[in-house]
Amino acid sequence: MDSVKENKLLLGAVAVTAAVGGGLLLKRALKQTKPLQGPYKPGTLPEGCYDAIIVGAGPSGSVCGFYMARSGAKVALLDKEHFPRDKICGDAVCTPAIHILEEMGVIEELKKHDEVKFADNGGFVSPSGLSYIGNSQHKLGTAAACAVKRIDLDARVAAAAKRAGANLMEGFEVGTDVTFDKEAGLWTVKSTDGKVVKGRMLVCADGSTSRLATQLGYCTEEPLGVSSRAYIAGGSHNANFDGLVFYPRWSLPGYAAIFKHAKDELGFCYYLIPCGSKKGQMGSCTAEDLKRLHENAIKYDPFISRAMGPNPKCERMRAGSLRVGGQGLKTTYDDHLVIVGDAAGFIDPLTGEGIHTAMMAGKAAAEVLLACRQAGDYSRRSTRLYQQRWMELFGHDFKLSQKGAELIWKYPILLDACANEVQRQGDAMMSKWAEVMTNMRPKQYFLRPDVAIPLGFALLRELWQQKVAKRPDAYVMAPEAPTK
Repeated sequence: MDSVKENKLLLGAVAVTAAVGGGLLLKRALKQTKPLQGPYKPGTLPEGCYDAIIVGAGPSGSVCGFYMARSGAKVALLDKEHFPRDKICGDAVCTPAIHILEEMGVIEELKKHDEVKFADNGGFVSPSGLSYIGNSQHKLGTAAACAVKRIDLDARVAAAAKRAGANLMEGFEVGTDVTFDKEAGLWTVKSTDGKVVKGRMLVCADGSTSRLATQLGYCTEEPLGVSSRAYIAGGSHNANFDGLVFYPRWSLPGYAAIFKHAKDELGFCYYLIPCGSKKGQMGSCTAEDLKRLHENAIKYDPFISRAMGPNPKCERMRAGSLRVGGQGLKTTYDDHLVIVGDAAGFIDPLTGEGIHTAMMAGKAAAEVLLACRQAGDYSRRSTRLYQQRWMELFGHDFKLSQKGAELIWKYPILLDACANEVQRQGDAMMSKWAEVMTNMRPKQYFLRPDVAIPLGFALLRELWQQKVAKRPDAYVMAPEAPTK
């Protein structure tokens, strides 16, 4: 009888295993890998119309336009401003974006005009004041990031898209008259001054506030995050590093950062990232705290003020909005439509970085739309491949980033532990930190045993130092900083 029971249990286990395995195989088999066949093949495009209308010629829109036009698609690339035009941003361009810019020929242009500074050495300062500045480039074999002013970067990527064949229309401010004709399979986009373009596909790439995605009903909230930026003139500061991130306890999960630009200029930024139980809450801060935190950091933060020196020639602070982690978006795809870049909220919830994800999404959108064009189908059954693709590239990381932001907000000692271990291991650990924070590796890399176990011991060391040995806090609170 026992053997019969054992056999039944064994057969049951085999059946369950087969069912689960079969289900996974079936799911994989049913996973769509290419667009459906449809009626809108390239030869059916009416005269004077475009395969794609891209609204917004920033990094995501211009990258999308470049790859589509280079492959023979007819592209209208619209921007309400005239280049060069500025954009409030931290100006840090991470490794995945550097590779795309190299493919576009933009990096050579930036080097030629002395508009890019690659980061050779950098680091971070933890909430309790533990710091490390090292050179991770010799470990990685490449710079993890570079700094480029957006007034230069955006002009260069838009020009690259134009050289590839996109019709760049500057000064084209999209009005409220944007309609889709289902029977003809065409969008009609009108400018505020009466210009009209028509096309099969509409790409919303008009930034974090995205009037177009909001107008069409895909975006339901104003962006909740905010950031500041100010440039410091070359020769007026004491910075001897290329990039440094500061994590004041009262700003978490936000942070401040200094990036060195070409011509020895500095870019100083302060990020307030949504996190907390209240909507719009940014850790212990609100958007109204940004100006005071930015200005107090320059004057009173012991690390930032030291890096800037006694008399930095600092321009007036400017601020911009951040749509983080897909906040407020119903979807990023639909019939004859995709949403890319800041308009889609493709800003990492832990790092606040969005240039590289915008460019990765722009390239992914181009590849999917080119496949749709070839197949002749732009229905949401085909354009959903775009969401599938950006989720594979970086979207899966956003959930871990959000959890990470919540953890460091509640337990700042986690960042102290990271700094503790970086100080112990030196550039070997700093390179791992840089890889994760610049999207060269996913956030789950921190969960690997060879990384997580040393960090666990570092946490124990920090608990001892802070709770038992009572090590003094090197980070002095700025005047009127929010308290937790």
